[in-house]
Amino acid sequence: MLQPYANARLLLFIHQLPGRFDSPRLGRMVCEAFLKRGRIVSVSSGNLGIDSGDFTYTGYLCRSALLDPSPSDPWDWLNAEMTWSQVGYRPPLADGRFCEAPAAGAIWLGSLAQLQSPGLLPPISRGQLAGLTVTEFAGPFGAGGIGSLAQPLLGERLELVLKPNRIAVVQDDDTLLSLAERYGTTVDTLRALNNDISAITEISTAEGDTLNGLAQLHGTSVSWLRDQPENAWLLRPEGHTVTEGETLTFIAQLYGTTRTTLRKLNPAYSDFREWPGDAPLPLGEVLNLFAIRPSTALPVGEALVVPLYRPSTPLPAGSWLFLPRRRAAASAAPALDL
Repeated sequence: MLQPYANARLLLFIHQLPGRFDSPRLGRMVCEAFLKRGRIVSVSSGNLGIDSGDFTYTGYLCRSALLDPSPSDPWDWLNAEMTWSQVGYRPPLADGRFCEAPAAGAIWLGSLAQLQSPGLLPPISRGQLAGLTVTEFAGPFGAGGIGSLAQPLLGERLELVLKPNRIAVVQDDDTLLSLAERYGTTVDTLRALNNDISAITEISTAEGDTLNGLAQLHGTSVSWLRDQPENAWLLRPEGHTVTEGETLTFIAQLYGTTRTTLRKLNPAYSDFREWPGDAPLPLGEVLNLFAIRPSTALPVGEALVVPLYRPSTPLPAGSWLFLPRRRAAASAAPALDL
C-alpha cells in the first residue's frame, strides 16, 4: 500500500536533450527524497510523461550523487553505502549541466534500512519498485515563490509521478521476445525504452546473407539496417546521374525501389508538392540510391552493424527493464437486462 509520506531512493537518467529519452545518455543521478503522496491521475498528459493510473508526489531532495551513464551493476543505485556528493541539490555534470525535467527513471519506495551493500533489490513485499517521471525541479514554494527563501534548508523541491507496473525484473532465460509476449508489447518498443539493450554490435556478412534475412534474425527492419551510419556502404557509391526526362517514378521503377525511399535518401526532393513523382528532374543531378535490394545476397565479409541483443538472446538475469504503458483492456459486453 502506498503511504502518504515516505523516504525514497530515486534513479534518474540525464539525457543530452532533456525530455528526449531516446537521445544519448550523459549520466545517471541517484538521490534520496522525502515525498508526500498526492492523487491518482485520471487523465493522461503525454507531453509531460504523465499517464492515467500514475500517482502524483511532491517532496524535497535530501541528498544526491552522480553515477556512470552505463552501469555494470543494475542495482548500484540501491547501494546502502553510497558516496553522496550534494546535500539538498542536484550535482552538476563535468560540463556544468544538471539533470533537468522532465527526467525519467526508477524509484524504490520502502524502508531505506533494507538497502544493502553492494546494491540489491529488497523484497518487493516490503516496498515498491516503480517507474517515475520528475516533472519539475526546484519549483516555487507558495504564492509568489516567497517560500523559496527556505529552499537551502529544505532542499530542492520535486514534482513527480510514480508509474506502477512499468518496470520488469529479468528472470533466468528471459529474452526480448518472451518479455514482449508476457507484457503485451513488441521487441522494438522494449529497445526504444531501454538504452542498455538497444546497443549495437558489428558482424561480418556470410555467404547467402540478405538484408531481409539479417533483419529477421536480429529482430529489426531493413530500414533500420540502412539507416545506421556505419552501414553507409549499402548506398550505391556512384549514385544515379539523371538524364533528360527522368522522374522519381521512372528511377524508382528502374532500381526496384519506391519514390518514398528516394525522397528519404535525397532530402532536396522530399517535398512531393514541389517534386511530384512525374516531374522531370534536373539534368545531371546525382541521386543517392541503395546498392543492394533487401532480397539480394550481400557481399561476403563486409562489416554490418546490427542490434546487440537478438529477440531470442537471453538477457542478463537480475537486471531490469522499463515497460510501456499498459494498453486498456477491451470493455466487457454489458449484461442483458432480462
